[in-house]
Amino acid sequence: MVHQFFYPKSIAIIGATSDPKKFGNAVTANLLENKELEAEIYPINPKATEIFGLKCYKSVLEVEKEIDLALILVPSKAVPIVIDQCIEKKVKRVIIISAGFGEVNEEGKRIEQELKRKSLDAGMRLMGPNCVGIQNVDIGMNASFVQTPIEGNVSMVTQSGSFGAAILYEMWWQGLGFSKFANLGNMIDVNLTDLLEYFIDDEVTKVVTVYLENVIDGRAFYNKLVEVAAKKPTVVLKGGRTAAGMKSASSHTGSIATDYNSLKTAVKQAGATLCESLGDYIAAIKAFSFLPEPQGGKIGVLTNSGGSAVLFSDHSEEMGLELVEFSEEFKQKIAPHVIPLVKKVNPLDMIAGANGEGYYQVTKAMLEDPNIDIVVPCCVVPTFLEMKPDEHYKGVIRAWNETGRKKPIFPIFMSGSILEAIKDFAEKEKAPIFLSPREAAFAVKVLYERMKNHSK
Repeated sequence: MVHQFFYPKSIAIIGATSDPKKFGNAVTANLLENKELEAEIYPINPKATEIFGLKCYKSVLEVEKEIDLALILVPSKAVPIVIDQCIEKKVKRVIIISAGFGEVNEEGKRIEQELKRKSLDAGMRLMGPNCVGIQNVDIGMNASFVQTPIEGNVSMVTQSGSFGAAILYEMWWQGLGFSKFANLGNMIDVNLTDLLEYFIDDEVTKVVTVYLENVIDGRAFYNKLVEVAAKKPTVVLKGGRTAAGMKSASSHTGSIATDYNSLKTAVKQAGATLCESLGDYIAAIKAFSFLPEPQGGKIGVLTNSGGSAVLFSDHSEEMGLELVEFSEEFKQKIAPHVIPLVKKVNPLDMIAGANGEGYYQVTKAMLEDPNIDIVVPCCVVPTFLEMKPDEHYKGVIRAWNETGRKKPIFPIFMSGSILEAIKDFAEKEKAPIFLSPREAAFAVKVLYERMKNHSK
């Protein structure tokens, strides 16, 4: 059922326009952005004859060929008429991007139910209304009005379009790519459970992520969450944890927000990862997208900044993680690569003068040590001693590559805008960067917890 939303052979944009100030323009431009997209595009607008060089049709009924997917961007009062035309045309799937329905008032909810009834009776499925659209980066399809992300292995379903877009942009900045993206809006038909079911068997999707505010049919959602979490890392962020948040969520999508404590229990029992902030959400996605599961929980830390290692140690202990005690064999192995002043304890503070070669040698030694399961290289990027701002990170990734990426690494690299020097390299290498000790500790925690759940 969901597959045709993501793999349409023909797409009608009902409300396409040349006016750059309207959403119909943004969606049309995004769909035409990738010249390799094989789906045929049909702009629909009764007041235009041509849009972006394509013939424009007065209605979907004028299109001679079959339409797999229709995107509706007309004013809400015109949507029922357009839905009737789509039913007559026998369109298979429809996404109502237009707002102004159940999130506004009771009359809007009544219209939603009527749209749903007519569509289901005709065998046509609906996403939305009040959404930004969907994306399938695998085939170059951006059927939404938000920016196209880089290609990757993460698929996300979100109830909030703008928040979903914010996650897309944050992940893009951190080199994380998407496979599929869907914003469900008011969920009058297709819901979270439907998307979870689809992602289970989607081969490109390796990590499943969810932002939700309310759940329709909690039992079905829980059962499907159990199924998908057993097969793929699944990360859930819940909006509406407090009374104020639940009230805001209710006005946002016109629905009653799900009780947070009940959902929290259900997500954990299902074996998924529950996050309570955007930072934790991104950290968990980063860990699951880039890193292998560890064989155990013994952590080795190296740093050129004692403070960053101290903070990581604090967060690790608070999260129930364990820093390993270095063996004598390990101490002897790293001795040639650190100055005599360095105390060979964990965390290993290599002092500010440690260069990229030192990071490479010590990281590699930790990755090769059977007593260490997880390696955390911390670095405040140096701007002194003629060291290059990217040499430490490149040393870490070189060591990881040479040891076959068998163990997870959590590079904590701090220094604000100086990170731009390594961001492109990290994206090319498909390697993570963690921006704070706390973020890295949380990422270690969720990856380790998934390993423990698998070993039960």
